[in-house]
Amino acid sequence: MAYPPEIIEDAVGWLLPPACREEVLGDLCEQYVDAARYAVNMLTVAPRVIVSQIRRNTDARVFLATSCAICYSFASGLADFSLRSFLMHADPLTLLRLAIPAIAALLVLLVRNGYSDSEERRLRAITLDVAVAMGVAALTQFALLATLRFDLMLPRWCPSTGTVMGWLFAIVLRAIFPPEMRLPAAMRSPD
Repeated sequence: MAYPPEIIEDAVGWLLPPACREEVLGDLCEQYVDAARYAVNMLTVAPRVIVSQIRRNTDARVFLATSCAICYSFASGLADFSLRSFLMHADPLTLLRLAIPAIAALLVLLVRNGYSDSEERRLRAITLDVAVAMGVAALTQFALLATLRFDLMLPRWCPSTGTVMGWLFAIVLRAIFPPEMRLPAAMRSPD
């Protein structure tokens, strides 16, 4: 029986979420014929495994609350933000401008949910997750600036107390309800 080269197997193992790494690597090893077939199998299996882990570790209600906090943090950072005027006069382009960094930050948090360990996560790791998400959101603005897409950048955005409160709320939510934790039975709706 042929086995994949150890360096390739280590690289594939690094890409897979820790919760299912051993099982998936074992299955890929059993199906190993040659390096090309191994790469094809890995490219078809790895995304499904990652999405499965994201779905398994993400509670929809907690993620929705986190989404609202992050969206609020960017909306409140607008220089002329007031909720009433924003809701009454927001054009679709303004909503797109707010959505670009918010979606980037939320995607980072989703991927981190998929890679979270089954052990209890520490507050430092949760804070790091939110800090990385905030950094990626900032990178979207730098990428838009570098590509001269000023029309898609946040207009006159600056960090404000609302911005800080939105990100702190996201940290608190992830600390109370870590990615691998399910809501208590009393909070879940009957299925």
